[in-house]
Amino acid sequence: MTFHLGGFGETIDLAGAFGNLAALQDSRLFTEGDNLRVPELNQVFCVAAGIGSGGNGRVRLDSPTLDAGVRPEILPVNGLADGDAEPSNPKATVDLFRSPMLLSPDENLTVQADSNTSAAAFQWCLLWFSDGAPTPISGADIMTVRGTNTDTLTVDQWTQGNLTLDEALPPGNYGVVGMRAQSAGLVAARIVFRTGSQYRPGVLGSDTAGDLDQNGMRGGDIGLWGTFPFTQTPAIEFLSVSADSSQVVLLDLIEV
Repeated sequence: MTFHLGGFGETIDLAGAFGNLAALQDSRLFTEGDNLRVPELNQVFCVAAGIGSGGNGRVRLDSPTLDAGVRPEILPVNGLADGDAEPSNPKATVDLFRSPMLLSPDENLTVQADSNTSAAAFQWCLLWFSDGAPTPISGADIMTVRGTNTDTLTVDQWTQGNLTLDEALPPGNYGVVGMRAQSAGLVAARIVFRTGSQYRPGVLGSDTAGDLDQNGMRGGDIGLWGTFPFTQTPAIEFLSVSADSSQVVLLDLIEV
């Protein structure tokens, strides 16, 4: 399975009524204002949203394909505090692992949210676009490697940084089968492979070591994310509500 994490995020005061969230700038997806053009990976197997307090606490998706039926409501949601929304603990997701949501390639997708914070706050909705339903890996010998990054993150947009691994990987080729990312204001993180697929699979972020992992995103539960040679450790893109400069990433790996 090939998948890519993308979506919407904006610092906004929705004032207790539905309003569109801007599409996040993405080097692999076409975005324009509030519109995100659905890629060839047109099946969505997970959705997560973070919004502020007040209002009706609602998030919904909208596109021509979805308009032909019933627009999906995203519940539960993360955040619900009077300020920038971060992933909750445990993380709130809508998991569609067995029956992904089918969209039409090249149609425009938008997200509408309803909250009422006392001032503008960062609110978001992320989608896991794929070419099919996840296929778990079983019986594999999985190792977990820890890496760090010390770049200062740009607030409210994807920021790329290199990983410094705690331990050198033995020579060989590796497949990523899970991930955890941690930073003080982290919303999400995704992998930038330097070879092969240019799509960027990822996870919701954690802000402390005690936060639970996102459901299904460790130990091969959704299959193979991508591969890399030991000489080309992937980079990571971070999405954060604060200018953090200390990031920790765990990668679950198998030899391929």
